[in-house]
Amino acid sequence: MNANSDFETHFSSSVSEELKSYIINEALIHSRYFYVKRMTSSLQRGCCTHCKSNHVVSSDKLLKHNEIWKCEKCHSHVLVKSIGRGRGKMIDKVYVIWYEKSLIDSQAITATGYYVSMDYRGDMMGETTIIPASRYLFENGKSTMKHRNYYISETIEDGIVNYENGWVFASKPFSMLGKSSFTVNSEQSVESLKKAIEGTIFSYSQWEYYYQKNIDLVKFFAAFSKYPFVEYLMKMGMTNIVTSMVDNWNLYRCINFRGKTMEKILGLTKKEINDWKASGIIMTPALLSTYKWFKRRDVKVSWQTAESCDSLITGTYYKERFARLQTHLSNERIIRYAENQMKKEPERHRSILNVITSWTDYLNECEELGIDVTQEKALLPNSLYRAHLKTSRSIKLKKDEIVNQKIEKLQQRLKQYHFEGTTLFVRPAVSTEELFEEGEKLVHCVGGYANRYAEGKIAILFIRKKEDPDTPFYTVELDLKANRITQCRGYDNEDATKEVEAFVEAFKLAKFPQNRRERKMAI
Repeated sequence: MNANSDFETHFSSSVSEELKSYIINEALIHSRYFYVKRMTSSLQRGCCTHCKSNHVVSSDKLLKHNEIWKCEKCHSHVLVKSIGRGRGKMIDKVYVIWYEKSLIDSQAITATGYYVSMDYRGDMMGETTIIPASRYLFENGKSTMKHRNYYISETIEDGIVNYENGWVFASKPFSMLGKSSFTVNSEQSVESLKKAIEGTIFSYSQWEYYYQKNIDLVKFFAAFSKYPFVEYLMKMGMTNIVTSMVDNWNLYRCINFRGKTMEKILGLTKKEINDWKASGIIMTPALLSTYKWFKRRDVKVSWQTAESCDSLITGTYYKERFARLQTHLSNERIIRYAENQMKKEPERHRSILNVITSWTDYLNECEELGIDVTQEKALLPNSLYRAHLKTSRSIKLKKDEIVNQKIEKLQQRLKQYHFEGTTLFVRPAVSTEELFEEGEKLVHCVGGYANRYAEGKIAILFIRKKEDPDTPFYTVELDLKANRITQCRGYDNEDATKEVEAFVEAFKLAKFPQNRRERKMAI
């Protein structure tokens, strides 16, 4: 017996009455219509496509086209259609997955996907078509799939339509959902599934989790057939790992598929498994792989630590950064320092990977600035955040040297904008460093204005309190071409207070007498 005929012997060749009932009463329950025809100004007669009843409508109100109504005879919810309207697009399609026991193996189950349609374009009462499109065989240890080409091909033999042409074996089972217009909408019969798996290993598979998530279960059973230990992963709460197996996502080699026990399969001791359960952390392939990555290097980390750097081994980005740190420190010291920085600056460093990113950026800036990172004081600053902030500022100043030179040349021209009031004074910014500090302390974006300032298109002025001349208070943007103030912002871009507004008005009156007609500053 060849593979094709052996495969086919597991399946029924006919469509059962149970399947037909499921299609009509569940899969196509939305495909019920009520055609109405107006008899008099207040009387309609209608016909239900479900119960075939043709009767006078007793409703006090006339039914409208495309109105949802309940048939008075069968009590089905139906969509009202005016008998005079065209039916050129009235066809409902659904892809139905139906499960059955294998006909020759009591421990195997089958699934068949059907293209199902209810067509009202010709027969107004609807013509049902049920065409098999995919077949799955799930056995203990393997799963097999055959499917038809995405177009429907058939032959007519002795007046009978044969849909058995065009079938091919798939290299591995896959879901048909979304492969054609028929599979956009789908239904899988849970009752047929329960009946099919009864008395088989599949009854223990924990399939309910994926059914509740409306996932095509053929993918789940394909994984379970090949790897029965999926049951234990599900029971342990490792659903994310199973999902990766079901959807063929990257497992990062976290599973030993040849393992005979769960400890061997996961590469963990019983204590490590219990510690993970007690942690309450969601297990993912990346987390398990990261934990074992440290374990292989004899670095003992907690599950919380592994979670904090669970993308360390999922790509080259963090691997390369970690390797950069390894040239200076042991794995233990890297982790210990990173965890220490998280405790000191929890709002700045939310994970170990976040620390590693900032740390390597800081070291690169140190090298650019000529700072010796072999010295522990530079390599392991007490506050990585503050040290990084300092080097970033120094790098910015270094890169802004040309901009600073241009701003310096503008100062002679900008002297005219110095102005003092009773309690406030205003002066031009003299460097990019001042702009950087102004933006940082007032939490606004004036630092991004440096280039336009250096080009002489605008002037950036600082309003200060005379009693506190070095503390940022308000920032002013001046359009030099139009001789007008375009912005005046305080902390977090707040508008000017009445005191500041009065000061700015006095400044404008003194510096731009030609603009006296302006009643309000542009903010």
